[in-house]
Amino acid sequence: MKLGLSIGYSGGRMSLPVERIQLAERLGYDSIWTA
Repeated sequence: MKLGLSIGYSGGRMSLPVERIQLAERLGYDSIWTA
């Protein structure tokens, strides 16, 4: 099984939750999706 994380829509300006992305990477998630 592969894990993915959806962090949602970033709106008019680019804003990514970097700490959440880094945690997912450390936990072995395979992909991260945003719109």
